[in-house]
Amino acid sequence: MSWGTELWDQYTRLEKHTQSGIDAVDKYTHFVRERQKIETEYAAALKKLIKGYSPKKRDEETDFTTKTCFGKLLEEMTGIANQHELIADSLSQNVVKELQSYIRELKEERNKHFQDAKHEEKLLNASIKKLDQTKDAYRSAYNEYVKSKNQFHKVDQDVNQTKAQVEKCRRTMEGRNKAREDCKNEYILQLQQTNKDQRDYYSTKLPAVFQRIQEMDEKRINKLGEYFKKYAQSHKDVLPLIGKCLDTIEQAGGSVDATQDSNKVVERHKTGLTPPDDYEMMDLENELQSNQVGNNQTDNASITSSEGSVKANGGGTITGRAKTKRGGFGGIFKAKEEVKPKDDFSHLPPSQQRRELQKKIDEIQAQIDQEMKAKDALTKMRDVYAKNTQLGDPNSTDKELSAIGKKLDNLRLELQKYQGFVDQADGKPNVSTPQGTPHGTPHGTPVPDRAHPSEASPMREGSNGTSTGSEEHEQSSPSRLQQDQSFDGDDDPDFDEDVQALYQAKAIYAFETADPNLLGLGEGEVIDVLEEDDGDGWTRVRRGNEEGYVPTSYLLKT
Repeated sequence: MSWGTELWDQYTRLEKHTQSGIDAVDKYTHFVRERQKIETEYAAALKKLIKGYSPKKRDEETDFTTKTCFGKLLEEMTGIANQHELIADSLSQNVVKELQSYIRELKEERNKHFQDAKHEEKLLNASIKKLDQTKDAYRSAYNEYVKSKNQFHKVDQDVNQTKAQVEKCRRTMEGRNKAREDCKNEYILQLQQTNKDQRDYYSTKLPAVFQRIQEMDEKRINKLGEYFKKYAQSHKDVLPLIGKCLDTIEQAGGSVDATQDSNKVVERHKTGLTPPDDYEMMDLENELQSNQVGNNQTDNASITSSEGSVKANGGGTITGRAKTKRGGFGGIFKAKEEVKPKDDFSHLPPSQQRRELQKKIDEIQAQIDQEMKAKDALTKMRDVYAKNTQLGDPNSTDKELSAIGKKLDNLRLELQKYQGFVDQADGKPNVSTPQGTPHGTPHGTPVPDRAHPSEASPMREGSNGTSTGSEEHEQSSPSRLQQDQSFDGDDDPDFDEDVQALYQAKAIYAFETADPNLLGLGEGEVIDVLEEDDGDGWTRVRRGNEEGYVPTSYLLKT
């Protein structure tokens, strides 16, 4: 059905209908904008909630399955909040902004169509007005003609009128008759034109305008339907992701294990101590008999001895026993006195001490691994620079390599210290030479890495460690030399003059030592490397007829 033919006389109704259609689009736009605002506020509130329940610091019980599940829930809820932000963004970009732009276009198009309709109506009204004017002119000319005609007949029949007067009336009648004919012809032409304009207006021009208005309104309806779909699609796009987040939360809930958590409580808080023994019975009769056997002693001495025996037995009298007050279950619920923490965690029960020591070792080893990776990267960079000096100066990495080497030395010293604490806690003898022995080496040299010996640097490049000679910065000699502290290079079969050097190295720092196992070096001195570092931080070298060990971190391969 066409609005142009069916609603040709409903111009005002169509004008109201199209305006209400624009209002409907604008109303839906406001609805989506408010919906988008709700999604944004919901996502923000959800993130605020998650932040409020997220642990502010590391919780000792985070490895419990319930805590892990709750942490996973918070993590997935963050993902859900992000998805709601995506919904809000999609509604804003794909619906609200496009609808606002479309409303402007729709208003402009509607105004144009109705202006065209008004223009065509204006042209028709002008034609009708002109028709009315020609009709009035024709009517006036006709009346004047009739009036002049009657006047002529009256004068012509009057015998008292002269011939000139009669002729004058006749000429007037004929002039007005001619004017009547002209007005009539003009009226007829205008009538034809007006009728044509009216037929064109109602059959062609107005239907064409109304048809464009109809197409505009149908397009508006279809557009609105498309934006309804976009609204739904904005939610459907993220629903699978939200579903995955919920599935992950469900899986995390299924991983909660009461037995595992209970075992972790035991593992975390077990002290390794044994419950106290039973109280021994205080036998006063036997004590009295023993006192009678010693009657050769004075009564005062006997009494004194008896009292001392009672006190030695932990308060043997009933009165003394009553003074010793114990808490419930052997005092396990008594408030513990605050104990100052120690480096070896000896203030903790055995099991907790071993756990804390192992945790500390793991932390130090992780730092060593990180520094080793940084050193490897700088070494590779140095090699690249050495091959192509246009890329950079090889010596530019010395400062960083020196800092890393010093840090590695300190970390290895720290690692060795805590490994010694572990051995002591396990009751094993500490076979490493303690710090401060006569076999000390300058601060900054490597020490044996018993946890990961393979990660020790085979050749230090750019180490920073000048000899200080102070005991507080000393450390153990190479582990390969600890079996014989009075080693002499001339008596050791390992030191053979026929041993071929692997390569030559340069001492980048001076190394002074009085240890016969070691070889002192001067800065810049070139020596032969006989045996590479096997992971303990020492390299076997030869200088002329002298052989010994030097810190690997002091050498630079040439």
